[in-house]
Amino acid sequence: MSNFMKIATLNIDWAKIYNSPNHFLKIEKFLNQQDFDFFILTEALALNLKNYNFCYFSEQIPQNVDYENLNYSQYLNGEKAFRTIIYSKFPSRKKYQVSDNKTSLALEFETEFGDIVIYATIIGTWFNKLPFAKKELENCVTDCENIYKTNQNLLIVGDLNTSFLENEMQYCINKETTKTIENLIDKLSLYNTTKNLKKNIDHIIIPQNLTSKILESNVFVEAGILSDHQGIYICLDSV
Repeated sequence: MSNFMKIATLNIDWAKIYNSPNHFLKIEKFLNQQDFDFFILTEALALNLKNYNFCYFSEQIPQNVDYENLNYSQYLNGEKAFRTIIYSKFPSRKKYQVSDNKTSLALEFETEFGDIVIYATIIGTWFNKLPFAKKELENCVTDCENIYKTNQNLLIVGDLNTSFLENEMQYCINKETTKTIENLIDKLSLYNTTKNLKKNIDHIIIPQNLTSKILESNVFVEAGILSDHQGIYICLDSV
């Protein structure tokens, strides 16, 4: 293992397969030029990312039926849909139970920073539409509090549909959602490494005891290039 650990996340908007059947090739080409240790994709298809020996999926969205207001098979022209995928250079040691295994995925990995749990999720799969936004927020809080009882080295990574900048409320589901996430971060002694990135609704939240290890927190691809989200990453130094 190296002295550095890079973690990234990007919502790829189903690779725009619904209106551009070959856009996923552009995404694959771009992402295969990136080098992360853990890469969390949301609203994802199973891409061929060659830098990772391991790939873990949330439960597949049911095919050929309406699921939470949408027939994904029709919408995605038959492609299999996964709300969260974790690409990793390291094998997972343990899988944690989550409230909604089609939306969230929680895995434990052995790293230079100890055994960490990556909780990959989406809050607001339909942005602020109820009941989904409220239930997904509740699930996140419940899951993370339960995981924390077993392992405090918890990272929350994914599309939270929330900016934490006071002048960017238009990028938030609502004030209550933002406050609930902030309260969870405080309660579990976490730190949001990406809270100061502008126009950013995807986040990488880490244990407070790792904040001194942060070397970088930045954008690796701007919104509008691969999807309507920007891709973000952090780099931690284990020395």
